[in-house]
Amino acid sequence: MGNLKKKILLLSTGDVNGAYEAIYKLGYFFYDQGYTVSMLVKYRTKRDSFIVQYIKKQKKKSIISFAIQLFIKIKNKLAHKLWGKPKDTNFDTKYSFFSKNETIENISAENVISQIGFVPDFIITGMTDGFINSTDLLNLYKITQAKIYNIAVDMNHFTGGCHYAWDCDGYIRGCNEECPAIIEKKNRSLAKLNFETKLKNARTGNFEIIGMSDWTIKQAKNSKIYNNQKVFYNVNSLIDTNLFNARNRDIAKRVFDFDDSKFYIMAGSQNANDPRKGFPYFIEALKILEGELTIEQKSKIVLLIVSRDVPKEFENLNFEKQKLDYITDYRLLVLLYQAIDLFVSASIEDAGPMMVSEAMACGTPVVGFDMGVVNNMVINNYNGYKAKLKDSKDLALGIKNISELSKEKYKDFSCNSVVQVERFSSLSVIKELKIFQ
Repeated sequence: MGNLKKKILLLSTGDVNGAYEAIYKLGYFFYDQGYTVSMLVKYRTKRDSFIVQYIKKQKKKSIISFAIQLFIKIKNKLAHKLWGKPKDTNFDTKYSFFSKNETIENISAENVISQIGFVPDFIITGMTDGFINSTDLLNLYKITQAKIYNIAVDMNHFTGGCHYAWDCDGYIRGCNEECPAIIEKKNRSLAKLNFETKLKNARTGNFEIIGMSDWTIKQAKNSKIYNNQKVFYNVNSLIDTNLFNARNRDIAKRVFDFDDSKFYIMAGSQNANDPRKGFPYFIEALKILEGELTIEQKSKIVLLIVSRDVPKEFENLNFEKQKLDYITDYRLLVLLYQAIDLFVSASIEDAGPMMVSEAMACGTPVVGFDMGVVNNMVINNYNGYKAKLKDSKDLALGIKNISELSKEKYKDFSCNSVVQVERFSSLSVIKELKIFQ
């Protein structure tokens, strides 16, 4: 890494779960490697010393500062008048349109530097919904001249506000008044304003994208905002293999009182009713599987669903099944990954999910649709099965194939899963990229 390590600022709305956790892992890695690093968040839950909760500070009144504040206030009011206030706008929830206004300033760049105590050489952002936007990021660039990387934990860095575009190609041609995420036609200009602001800010500050999977890199390359970027790096979920590993697979089933003679299939999400997670396709695949297995084969399969909410149709499946509450204790989650025999990802619009790489790191093969991180982490006849997108029959075939592997072949798949994560998704990948030097 060199003798003189760079100073790094990470920005994230929170520090736990999903996209926020990915940035935390990156911060922990930099801290462990001896970098000067701060992770600035709006909501702090972890107690790590490098995590700083942003606090708004009142500036001393002056004629100049008063004039600046008045200008910002007038600019914000004008934007609201022209484009509508966020509270007056209704959104189609499937698009996760969380970035309501890219033109306003949410934080003080000077205050950020004062709170973290150093001027960063690199600024890295993840999911910053409700915290900062591209205008805040440009303001930070202006006073630090730091190299800025936006990690594509989803699509938001190159859209007009949505985090998942589905079939909309607005991020490619430029979001406009046809935005399907905004229900009222009169408010759809908000997407255009956001997009044009992001485009201008990204070009002015020379922002770059780091992908969380080959899928997000493909989207970023096609996007109007980042299609001029020359090199795209991929960090594939960022898994801490010191925590997520296969070391206790021989005893993990006993911890949960699982039957060694049965085959445990797990799927999970914070909310299994989220359409992005594709659980209707998973349930349809299991129904197909019911018709293809003998009574004895079905009796050996146990379905585990880890989620706060589960679709009602899941209860009608003729397999032994258990619902587990969403697990926040990572030590327990690791043991569960080690105890199961197969993880299924039915996501149909997803940059991840993180659970794919976590399961593989614990030696568990994965079957999933060709989406997100499955696209480049799961390899047929090596560590799992990559099914055609939204093809429940193909998903069922993958599940059946893995469940019928011999013990020797299954062991190969398990070992290959670990190797794939160590090579392409572990924190050591950051070292190999050598971009933060």
